Amino acid sequence: MNLIKKNYFFVLLLFLLSGCLGVPGIDENPKKKKVNKNNSVSKYSISDVGINIINLNKSTDLEIEAFNNPIVEEINYNIKKFSKIYDYNYQYILGPADSISINLTDTDDLDGIYVIDQSGMIDLPFIGKIKLDKLNLNDAQTILIDVIKDFYKNPDLQINVVEFNSSKVYFVGAVRNQITINLDQKPIKLIEAAIKANFNPSSSDKSFGTKGFLRRDNEVYKINLSNAYKSKDDKENFFLKKNDVIFIDRNSDSIHVFGEVSKPGVYFPNLDYSLTELISTTGLNQLTANAKKVYVIREKFESFLEVDIFQLDIRNPINLIAGRKFQLQPKDIVFVPPAEIVKWNRTISLLLPQTDLFNSYNPIIQDGVKGGSNTNLTE
Repeated sequence: MNLIKKNYFFVLLLFLLSGCLGVPGIDENPKKKKVNKNNSVSKYSISDVGINIINLNKSTDLEIEAFNNPIVEEINYNIKKFSKIYDYNYQYILGPADSISINLTDTDDLDGIYVIDQSGMIDLPFIGKIKLDKLNLNDAQTILIDVIKDFYKNPDLQINVVEFNSSKVYFVGAVRNQITINLDQKPIKLIEAAIKANFNPSSSDKSFGTKGFLRRDNEVYKINLSNAYKSKDDKENFFLKKNDVIFIDRNSDSIHVFGEVSKPGVYFPNLDYSLTELISTTGLNQLTANAKKVYVIREKFESFLEVDIFQLDIRNPINLIAGRKFQLQPKDIVFVPPAEIVKWNRTISLLLPQTDLFNSYNPIIQDGVKGGSNTNLTE
């Protein structure tokens, strides 16, 4: 009779433990499925997300290259797509508070230094006010000659800027040094301005960023400063223009790493991590990690409610070569699941403090528990 009770009790124990192991959470072994597109938007749930399982160990170099270059291109972040930006040739534009010198040949009637007032005008003796605001030097010279030719025969006039006060660009947001840059006759490009703002293209600080916005001529463009540093096309390193505002957002395109790693947390795509490099950086926990299943979860922005889940088996070091070729992208989620034995031991550790089951059942289990934490119950 006692034997029957013991067997019954043992079966009940296994039932309880299997229930604990099946608690809700991340699916340890996700299965490929397609999204159900028959639901209305308000009825979609996590169960409607399409999942594509991709085995990196079996992927060819061409397939991995395709994964590294998604179909959806961030066109708005590529300034070379906008001719208004990259075709601009810098010229200093006059404005209020600028001081200019005028030199009229053969007479000194108009010679002198003039400050452009808040209305954008200068006041010439005997002639009156002339508007020079928003003009470059060549256009300002042409207008001045056209006005004074009614007073002077064949005037030869030279104009120069004495003080550059009106033309500025602003570099603000998630950079180390938010600055106002005064422009003069020497042009300045994006990289030079970024250096002045102490921008670091390889920063791993989430307080700073690489992407942001350019506001120019009442229009707003998305920009990525990393493009200016990395692109072979110099169009990404464009000339800045008067009143440009460059706003850099915080690093919101981070890569999230969690699971059985020594240093879980947030990592940054501008550091160009490959999967192998990130695993090395985060430190795989060799005692607890399931090295057979390292997952990268990536949303497919060109599809509706669909994700790709890339799986890498790194038990064989040769497979790390595939991981080195596979580049991580903004918003990727890297998950290293626990090994089966770790899940078992964690379940046991949750049960032991809350029950006297093992201490009261039978001498075999009782001796095993009292043997200390080094005793492996599954071996």
